[in-house]
Amino acid sequence: MNTEQVLVVDRQALEARLRGQVFLTDGLEAVRQFLLDHHTFLPRQQAEYDTTVRQIIPYGILRRGGKYFLLRRLKGQTEARLHHKLSLGLGGHINPSEEDAADPIEAGLRRELAEEVDLPRLTSLTCVGLINETTGGVSDYHTALVYLLETDGEVAVRETGKMAGRWADPEELQEVFPALETWSQIVVQGLILPGIV
Repeated sequence: MNTEQVLVVDRQALEARLRGQVFLTDGLEAVRQFLLDHHTFLPRQQAEYDTTVRQIIPYGILRRGGKYFLLRRLKGQTEARLHHKLSLGLGGHINPSEEDAADPIEAGLRRELAEEVDLPRLTSLTCVGLINETTGGVSDYHTALVYLLETDGEVAVRETGKMAGRWADPEELQEVFPALETWSQIVVQGLILPGIV
């Protein structure tokens, strides 16, 4: 049986750099470089329950003009806790196959994007934040690096059994805010609609 290996970093060393912030934008490049310099890989089964490490997840937000690609997670998703939730994020775990890339986190994001959506044209890809949500459950084992992905073309969901997607403007994101998964709520509050509660 092939056991998936996922990228992790030491929890204490990472948390010392985050100073308890839920959404970090200041000093982001230094933290990103720390992740690149001090990661290792563990079997996913182990990492999901290991309190000494955090799994690093690239979380890509697609924007075209002033609209954001809004996903609805369907029952085909592996994570039952996300079924029917709305999300702005594309991405997932980083595997050893990305290790030889100049930036394994970005390489993992590009692989996940290719698996999840048909995105013929990406005009820019920028790391814009880090989510450090520790309210319990799955979140306590994962940290997200948030990337803003700009496109001027069409986007289509590939994994139609797992997700459906469409473009939404900030006003609609405000309307559906309670239905967004937690990480997407943090992104909306931190980047798209500061001050929304």
